[in-house]
Amino acid sequence: MEKNAANLLKKYLSGQCTPEEKAIVEDWYLQLPFQKNAPTTEQIEASHEEVLGRLNPRPKTRSIGYLKHIAIAASILLCVGLGLVLFNKKIEPVPAVAINKLENVLPGRNKATLTLADGSVIDLDQALTGDLSKQNGIVIRKTEDGQLEYVIQDKPDAISGTNTITTPRGGRYQVSLPDGTKVWLNAASSLTYPYPFAKNERSVMLQGEAYFEVAKDKQRPFKVTANQQMVEVLGTHFNINAYNDEPLQKTTLLEGAVKVAVGGNEVKLKPGEQAKFDPANTQLLVDKNIDPDQYVAWKNEVFAFNNEDLKSIMRQISRWYDIDVVYKGKITTEKYFGEIPRSANLLEVFKILELNRVHVQISGKTMTITGN
Repeated sequence: MEKNAANLLKKYLSGQCTPEEKAIVEDWYLQLPFQKNAPTTEQIEASHEEVLGRLNPRPKTRSIGYLKHIAIAASILLCVGLGLVLFNKKIEPVPAVAINKLENVLPGRNKATLTLADGSVIDLDQALTGDLSKQNGIVIRKTEDGQLEYVIQDKPDAISGTNTITTPRGGRYQVSLPDGTKVWLNAASSLTYPYPFAKNERSVMLQGEAYFEVAKDKQRPFKVTANQQMVEVLGTHFNINAYNDEPLQKTTLLEGAVKVAVGGNEVKLKPGEQAKFDPANTQLLVDKNIDPDQYVAWKNEVFAFNNEDLKSIMRQISRWYDIDVVYKGKITTEKYFGEIPRSANLLEVFKILELNRVHVQISGKTMTITGN
């Protein structure tokens, strides 16, 4: 039931519900049991079960504007996704001027550049579908669905150079490397790799964040250098978040096995585990108590927050919407839970965040968040 509820709320948030489904969600929300004081664990669980039990078709018509729909659906999604009810929160509307500017800030999309070995740069967003270049028997091609792939036509004699694919803020891209490895690049990231790979290893360099599905090759381990850490695998699925502005560098394993090395330290991960490296004190730890799906949600077009503070959330949002964020005053340390579609425009995102009193001002591409 909980999974069905979450799916319905996601449809509601993206504007894809039927009139009957909208009525279900709105009726559900209006009956949420709010109270003045923070709930106990027992009260949260009881409220959770009561809310889920109300997801029965009872069509009603309510004249609720689209922006209010978003705020309502978001509050329910936050509640259902992790069993948390928001209590005693006064919703303060975003000023009209800010609303107009926020509406115009659209989410990111497929956008990247490819830098070839000779230094020439191809704008992949503007490039036509088909062959882009041929290098040492390898054809670089843009597919109809906007991805980059390498096709080996003639057996290359040796490594003849490197390519770098780079996404800007507000961009993303998927590339299939010469060995068949698939890589999804998040916003503000870059991947540098040789063509073809060497005979004894496959080595790439990452800045930012990427999800890898590595093609199996027992003779050639796949190595990713990301800032100070080295991740080595034979064939597996994993995510690396190594942005320079993040306090921790995180490698999350979904399938297979990986080895993460930093300096003289080394750890091995099993599926569902995460290596965390703190550059400030060069500490490398393994966290076995994570939800790996949260760390690859971006690849599936979702922001997923699990006990994250506002500044952590804003780092993700600033990269995806290509905005700068500054802070004034005392910023809330409250934690956020739930999911927001990455297809939403910036106004929709902040109609959700304002439920926890996020005050926003916009000037050009700079967003100022003012604390209480």
